[in-house]
Amino acid sequence: MKRMTITLLAVILLTGCGRQMEPSGNVQGGYANNTVQVTDNEVKGSGTIDPLSEPGEVRSFLQDNQIPNGDIYLKDGLLYINLVKPTESGERLLADRYKTGTYKTVRVTHSIEELQAAQDKLGNQDLFARLNLYSTSIDVIKNKITITMPDSSEAEAKPEIEKLIDPILIEYDIQELSEKPDVVGSISKIDNESHRILVLEDGKTEPSYWFSFNNHSELVDSAGHAVTFDDLKEKGKVRVWINGAVEDSFPAQAGTRRLELVASN
Repeated sequence: MKRMTITLLAVILLTGCGRQMEPSGNVQGGYANNTVQVTDNEVKGSGTIDPLSEPGEVRSFLQDNQIPNGDIYLKDGLLYINLVKPTESGERLLADRYKTGTYKTVRVTHSIEELQAAQDKLGNQDLFARLNLYSTSIDVIKNKITITMPDSSEAEAKPEIEKLIDPILIEYDIQELSEKPDVVGSISKIDNESHRILVLEDGKTEPSYWFSFNNHSELVDSAGHAVTFDDLKEKGKVRVWINGAVEDSFPAQAGTRRLELVASN
């Protein structure tokens, strides 16, 4: 069962700024209006520092020398340094500082500050709730912001997002509703005050999920007809599709994308 946790993705990060950044995708190649070019370091220097062992030092060096960059990441045993409009003098500074053969430079369009500033515009929780967004992250390799949402939110959310952020900065991760539910079980408890239900998953001895609901949650009966939260009953059998992240607690806590009541025999 595919399930997003609150930590979202297990990725190899060399970041420490508190935002989600993920080195995913193909390093080499281009993206529309956002050329990414991996270059061999033709400038040879006398560098003695291994950047793989000092990623924080690399960031500080880039900042101290005012070298515009889109951050760094590790791939295939090399440290990749994203450079915005790289110059010969900047390449020379890196070559004089770091061991040849331990890093590569990547020509990118957007600086990490530009990406972080754009991501901050989506930090309003009311916006997340209204547009039903799952998450945002900075993809260091693609030099873009990844925005994850269900396909049901795509038509409404994209125009609103692109009023705030230049589309050139964005890559969308659209999650389609799978045929198979994430959880099948029975309702152990209904919390009317918090608008959530506790579900005992089939095969478990203790209730395993608290499912909450929002304005985007879809509730239907076994025939596909719309129902409401008030129609849910304790011991009722349900099939649940999870909305976004799962908080790893016991019981786990998650939002409800779709809930189907299972007809009693």
